[in-house]
Amino acid sequence: MDRVSQLADELTSVLDRLHEEAVGSDMRSLMAPLAWLDEANSWLRYELVQCHTEGRAPAQSVAFTYIPVSLRK
Repeated sequence: MDRVSQLADELTSVLDRLHEEAVGSDMRSLMAPLAWLDEANSWLRYELVQCHTEGRAPAQSVAFTYIPVSLRK
């Protein structure tokens, strides 16, 4: 499971770089598909947390919110 978590972290990093490249290259048409990938990544991370906390009370899911790269800290 640790390898899957590590790969999920790498995926998050790659998605951040994709957002930056798309914005920097003025490829606004990619924002919607990238938002979908972000949402899928959020689901993946949620499921990973669930796998690590089996036997405990289930975590509450958080609604997906897209934050444009330009507004991220």
